Amino acid sequence: MQPVVNQWPLLLAYIVLVGWSSLLQNPFYRWFIIFLHAYIVASVVHLTKSKLLKGFFYVVCFTLYFIEAMLESCYGLAISPGTLALLVETNPQETQEFFGIVMLKPAFWATLVAGIAFIVLAVWAERRRLRVAERLQRPKPYRVLRIVAMLFLLIGLIGSECYVKLFQCKSIDEVSAWNRHMRYPSDAMTRVVIAFFDTHLAKDEMDIAIAQTLDVAKQTIKSDKGPVNVVFVIGESYIRQHASVYGYPMNTTPFMKQEQQEGRLVVFSDAVAPYNLTTLVVRNIVSTNSMASGQRWSQRPPLTAVFKQAGFYVTMYDNQRIYSFASTQTFALNNYLYHPQVLKACYDETNDQGFEFDGQLVDDYAKKRHPKNVSRLAIFHLMGQHNQFELRYPNRDTRFARFTADSIGWRKEPWMTDRKRLEIARYDNATLYNDYVVSQIAELYKDEPTVVVYLSDHGEEVYDYRDNIGRSLADNLPEMLSHQYGVPLVVWCSDKYRELHPDVMARLQQAKDRPLMTDNVCQLLFHLGGLTKQPYYNAKRDVLSDDYACGRRLLNDRWDYDDIRNKRK
Repeated sequence: MQPVVNQWPLLLAYIVLVGWSSLLQNPFYRWFIIFLHAYIVASVVHLTKSKLLKGFFYVVCFTLYFIEAMLESCYGLAISPGTLALLVETNPQETQEFFGIVMLKPAFWATLVAGIAFIVLAVWAERRRLRVAERLQRPKPYRVLRIVAMLFLLIGLIGSECYVKLFQCKSIDEVSAWNRHMRYPSDAMTRVVIAFFDTHLAKDEMDIAIAQTLDVAKQTIKSDKGPVNVVFVIGESYIRQHASVYGYPMNTTPFMKQEQQEGRLVVFSDAVAPYNLTTLVVRNIVSTNSMASGQRWSQRPPLTAVFKQAGFYVTMYDNQRIYSFASTQTFALNNYLYHPQVLKACYDETNDQGFEFDGQLVDDYAKKRHPKNVSRLAIFHLMGQHNQFELRYPNRDTRFARFTADSIGWRKEPWMTDRKRLEIARYDNATLYNDYVVSQIAELYKDEPTVVVYLSDHGEEVYDYRDNIGRSLADNLPEMLSHQYGVPLVVWCSDKYRELHPDVMARLQQAKDRPLMTDNVCQLLFHLGGLTKQPYYNAKRDVLSDDYACGRRLLNDRWDYDDIRNKRK
């Protein structure tokens, strides 16, 4: 009983700060385990009588509280392998931008104020710790407290068997199933343990992915279209509803609209991303798997390996790449795309530096010498409209700093302010610049047989239908899914490509309103590049094929997009 009586402030701080998220969900089954956690911490401090150790535990408690509360309130996220992967692949510039945008959220300041209040309470409790301990040792409260503590500890010990089951998991899928068990703890400390354990297991999945990549070299793959350029552009955080080519009132996509009118650009109206996080999306975009068929990204090779084996000269210019392999977190996107074995098997050329603006990345690509009269696959991964929007375009260039808060004066919602209109204007300027970058890419290939496929990894929110910026949960599920998961997907064909392949142009027009999920974009690229007679092509997942059948579009592994949309109608 001494840890409970003498270290009661630390005990309560751990339960509240670390266990709050677990206790709010099916609390009856979780109270006991959280109490056991807190009791162990209090016991260590009581036995060692170390003030330094106590201070360390308080720092851990407050740090976990702040991280988890901020993720939950600002983004609807939790500590998980996915957020750990984001941490691993986030460079210092992105970290600075993240805090810049998160400080605009009222939830951030509410979390900060609550944290400061908890610190004040903890200091106040520690100053009265001994005085309260004397009262708790009086016979009557001591007997009641002992019975309650013994009961909680006994049930907590029995319930701790769940951790044995956790560490018996052999795959990240089994960990995911464990994590969905509502009787198992979901406190911040448990989530940290799961994140690192899951990441450790993910190494095995990475080994499988590498084996799949290397297996492509055993296949004989040829294109039936002759020399052709396939250009794949992956954007970032693009809200489809902010593109004028999709009906937005501000002219944010002048190039795309012009090319659409002249018959060179086809706009797909119903494309969705499987997730709203870059890491999870791009792995499934680059892989040749189909999520609707139950295939994980690691169970199929990347499309780059298939194109290279077919004789294409493959380039990857990535403005989000991190140039460090010091991290052992193989869960992260960059370690998949640029693992040394993947580099050798998938690319002939990659960029060797990042740039402030995406247009500079394209300029750098244009300066390099690339082989002529051969088929090429060129992939551009852009920063797009990522986070601090005013940093995504040359904001002193009047060609792109076109929209102002006054331009958004037509937005009259109750939550709208001039500051929020300015943020929307900046996002629209970033979208306008993104359109310019796409035009730059198309310009490089206008005299060659070329097809350009542009899509975004996921969407975003910028005060569109509620008072929110970023990606977080919403009561209005259909709108949230539409803005955060609905993405632009357009296909641009050069005049030479249209002339050589009129059948493809006809199929693009026929398919533009078909539903699709972007994890199957590889099949579209295979069709456009003439790689339809090889083992990784699946006609049922090729939106241009007569055999196409859109699979179940399950977003974030939980929401059936078409079912939710149909219920709304």
